[in-house]
Amino acid sequence: MNLVDSLARLGLLAALAFLGFYVYGLVMAVFSPGEMIGFTAIAVVCLAAGVVHAVRITRALRGPERDRITRDLRKLYERRGF
Repeated sequence: MNLVDSLARLGLLAALAFLGFYVYGLVMAVFSPGEMIGFTAIAVVCLAAGVVHAVRITRALRGPERDRITRDLRKLYERRGF
């Protein structure tokens, strides 16, 4: 796994954590409506990044990179032992 993949996964994990924090704040009414505007904008950006990532992965699995991705996944499974 290269640095770009690691950073992308870290970014998606951070976005998921932010979205969890956002939903918690929304449900518990922790923030005022004025503060929620900024959180909502960031949440929309995080969701858009997640959708773009999912579309790119789906296209990569259907395209010519499928064999390379499958090979990398098998290598990871063998290293983990399952």
